[in-house]
Amino acid sequence: MASYVARQPILDRQQRPVAYELLFRHGLDNIFPDVTAEQATTKLIAEQFLNQPIHQLVGEHLCFINFPYSLLLDDLVDRLPPEKVVVEILEDATPDRPLLDKIRRLKAQGYRLALDDFTLDPGWEPFFPYIDIIKFDFRSTSHERMRQFIDLHHHHSLQYLAEKVETHQEFIQALEMGFHLFQGYFFSHPEVVQRKSLNSGQLTLMALLKEVNRDELDYERIEQLLNRDLGLSYKLLRYVNNMRYRASQPVTNFRQAAIFLGRQEMRRFVSLVTTTSVAEHKSSELYRMSLIRARFCELLALQRPVWSDPSEGFLCGLYSLLEAMLDQPIEQILDDIPLSSNIVNALVHHKGELAFYLAFIKDYETVNWSRLQKRADKLGLSEDKVSQLYMEATRWANQLLQR
Repeated sequence: MASYVARQPILDRQQRPVAYELLFRHGLDNIFPDVTAEQATTKLIAEQFLNQPIHQLVGEHLCFINFPYSLLLDDLVDRLPPEKVVVEILEDATPDRPLLDKIRRLKAQGYRLALDDFTLDPGWEPFFPYIDIIKFDFRSTSHERMRQFIDLHHHHSLQYLAEKVETHQEFIQALEMGFHLFQGYFFSHPEVVQRKSLNSGQLTLMALLKEVNRDELDYERIEQLLNRDLGLSYKLLRYVNNMRYRASQPVTNFRQAAIFLGRQEMRRFVSLVTTTSVAEHKSSELYRMSLIRARFCELLALQRPVWSDPSEGFLCGLYSLLEAMLDQPIEQILDDIPLSSNIVNALVHHKGELAFYLAFIKDYETVNWSRLQKRADKLGLSEDKVSQLYMEATRWANQLLQR
């Protein structure tokens, strides 16, 4: 049986990623495969901590892991590194004496502890001195009651995490209420979709995207645009020299880089560096997601070479969050970029094979296992294979960001 694990980012007030919640299933009525909460947590720990380095999945960030009541009372938690793990106590746990004693011991061992989907049950009050984080479902809990709770418990050294924050407006509301951490995909949607002017740096980047997607690359024009931004030129040389680290003579200028990379790899590099620069003033998680999407869509296309071009899959995934990065409608952004009709149909009209790949990775991001299973069946992919592709895409993105 495959272990499907997805990462949901947890951001701070500056929208910087500080942790990931690792999710094996979405709920006992919507899971893939069909296992209990205890089996899900046990399998997740075995496969993500014991069988492979956890940093391949989350980098240097913390991991939030759900623990049912029964697993909290045994020694499974104690096998995990306290510097890496936040133990989430599930909302259906009973706040009794045995659990309190266990929580005290875990706290003494250096573990961080969180109450998941907190329901304002006063029975948890004795636990607060040992709890680090309280998570509220921002959409199902009264905002007034959450605000009152935060105001009344300011004497505790608690952090508050707002879950299911899906819009920028909800993020601002949670900020004003005193929340410290945020979970949801508010950062991956445009703050305001409207016609607005791009600054000079963004104009250069969009011009680069236009040039690099032409049928024939104009290397002189690309070099001129890169030279407007020393940071981009530096990234190009670092990228190329990392690729040829065994070579005795380093690449020192654009012309050498262009010859070494070739047309296809040059198009890929400029798209990568342009996308990360476009997202410079956004959450870094936005760019990380676009990288994972790019590689995942490329890997899906490699499974189906008759149906789609892997390089188109890569660009489609990479560009899928441009709307959020630039806070402009995707139709407007793509109006001046000569992309293939396959990519445009996927990004603008949500049609075609590439759109199916994008929907596939979005279901993985949001842990919609039931729909994901149907998509995997349609592509003829096993659970093991899909999990493998996601992990490979995540590792690739992490490695690229560490260069």
